[in-house]
Amino acid sequence: MICRPRIMKEQNDLQKLNDPTMIIQINETDILIWHVYLHGPQDSPFEDGIFKIKVSIPSNYPISAPTLHFQTRIFHPNVHMDTGEVCLEVLSQKWEPRWTIESVLRAVRLMLQEPNPYSPLNCDAANLLKANDLIGYKSIAQYYTSKYAIDKHEYMNKVNVKDKKTQ
Repeated sequence: MICRPRIMKEQNDLQKLNDPTMIIQINETDILIWHVYLHGPQDSPFEDGIFKIKVSIPSNYPISAPTLHFQTRIFHPNVHMDTGEVCLEVLSQKWEPRWTIESVLRAVRLMLQEPNPYSPLNCDAANLLKANDLIGYKSIAQYYTSKYAIDKHEYMNKVNVKDKKTQ
């Protein structure tokens, strides 16, 4: 597998970042499958949730882009409601081998803050934004976040309790 050194380097770089808003779990038996727990960005309808995303890396990475699927249901115009598929230009027509998985995940976080209703996988969410119904969009997105995402505050309390026990 030609991409193995690149993937291992990216994994090490991400671990060195120690970004608490992006928790990466790599399948020990298959380094081409990553699970990412991404905190919803502040000042977005997703800010109180943590979302699980499956990253599938092709064997010819970085020549080809990884694919991302939200495993956590989310109401967003650029995420397919049933499959969790992500529509992001950087994963399709704008992909370049210089992109890293970290940069893709940062693009996903930006996508959560700034949805693109003109490239939708969820037409209901896109139509609300196109109609300038921000209250409707945000309230449904917040509802999905509270119903399906991992509660960020509850999660952080558990982590803090574990940290105190290990000290």
